[in-house]
Amino acid sequence: MKIMENVYLVGSGQIGLSHPFDCHIYLVDGKDELALIDTGAGERVDKVLSNIEEDGFNPEKIGKIILTHHHADHSGGCKKIKDKTHCRIYIHEEGVKLVEQGDEEKMGLVVAKKSGLYSPNYTFQPFEVDVSIKDGDEVCVGKLKLKVFHTPGHSKDSVCFYIQDEGCKMLFSGDVVLFEGKIGLLNLSGSNLDDYRQSFDKVASLKIDALLPGHSLFTVKEGEQHVKKASLALKKLSPPPNFI
Repeated sequence: MKIMENVYLVGSGQIGLSHPFDCHIYLVDGKDELALIDTGAGERVDKVLSNIEEDGFNPEKIGKIILTHHHADHSGGCKKIKDKTHCRIYIHEEGVKLVEQGDEEKMGLVVAKKSGLYSPNYTFQPFEVDVSIKDGDEVCVGKLKLKVFHTPGHSKDSVCFYIQDEGCKMLFSGDVVLFEGKIGLLNLSGSNLDDYRQSFDKVASLKIDALLPGHSLFTVKEGEQHVKKASLALKKLSPPPNFI
């Protein structure tokens, strides 16, 4: 589903594009190369790939999977997609061991299952990371460049990706900041408000048009106002509302 020039929504449990466990899965078209921003949980990879084909693309052109963070609803499809496409997987350095070892307790998956976000029999499939990224890096997808902003708070490895393409400024924000200024603060190790306060100014200062989060609504115009709403709340007594 095309949502703007060079960006497609190819999976989402929220709107029925793929499995209910899945976050929003974005396809970035760099012309010479395709990349996925997150993969969903991996329960319906076939549906994600067929959505890509229906949008007119060959999944074999997927050269990169670029992860916003390690949580299973964002990374669980990596192994299956990599096996099919031989793409390279990128994640922040704080998340590498988590996805390679697949320890469901350390990943927060055990608590998530108890909370009803996954079925009890869901199993995370570990995978090998090809490239460890850090704050300030740039990841090229064909003609496009994604700037990496390390923004812990939702998780230690959470990052946002910024693209300026043909006059449009986009932020793929994962679960860091969402529509209406909501954030992804969890009752899990690695998720904390102090990290949010210390890292959030990096993205709050960006002038963005499109806010493309991992869940809930996205917007292709005036995305900056939603980020600013969260930024202002992080400076007050009560934190921003949580999206979960």
